[in-house]
Amino acid sequence: MLSNSLSVLCLSECLSQLDAVDCGQAPLNTRLLGGSSEVTDGEWPWMASLQKDGRHVCGGTLVDEDSVLSSADCVSSSPTASDWTVVLGRLKQNGSNLFEVTLNVTDITLSNQTGSHAAVLRLETPPTLSNYIQPICVDHGRTFSVGSTCWAAGWSSGAGGEEQVLQEIQTSVVDCEDTWSDSVCTEALTLEQGFSGGPLMCHQDGSWFLAGVLTAEDEVNNGPQGAQGKNVKDAIPWFFSDFVYSNIAF
Repeated sequence: MLSNSLSVLCLSECLSQLDAVDCGQAPLNTRLLGGSSEVTDGEWPWMASLQKDGRHVCGGTLVDEDSVLSSADCVSSSPTASDWTVVLGRLKQNGSNLFEVTLNVTDITLSNQTGSHAAVLRLETPPTLSNYIQPICVDHGRTFSVGSTCWAAGWSSGAGGEEQVLQEIQTSVVDCEDTWSDSVCTEALTLEQGFSGGPLMCHQDGSWFLAGVLTAEDEVNNGPQGAQGKNVKDAIPWFFSDFVYSNIAF
């Protein structure tokens, strides 16, 4: 087994817990009950597809009723809000999706810190929440102990068949060793192209929490198989929280 670790944009020291709406509830998720490995509608109800010109560019995560968090690398080359739409409730990139909704973006805010950075996309209208569309929890100061089981998810043109069904990868938290204390490191895994901006998700205390945001630096153009994870080198410093606090309505 490879000893490398997935690199993520860590959020454990940067976000306070959302209290505007219930969060982190996925009634149709069977992962904790030993369910099928095939992703189905509502499995990850906070998953967002960031789209430009009607095509999937990156993943994202619904973190509040009208806010999606992603990697700034996904939108920094085209930060004009009107160029983007966000699709929620989607399972397949190709084919019908009974529960999806497409929303316009009215504002994009990029962090101005060096190293790992994020983007908040503000939605024109909040979606109607259901079993298929829900925000995930984000919690300032929450830690994920070594051995915790977590999941990454995203869409890729090299996986999921012709319909490009949402893919998920199970992993475990490992010791980051020489990285900053607010980093999250995982076991090595194959990260598909197109996963950038998507979530690393861990289950604690009856809810799902966002532990990190996958970044473009995790992806290397190695064809459909994507790239192996690597050690975390850049974590969000403590002062990054000012950006998140001021751009998400907790």
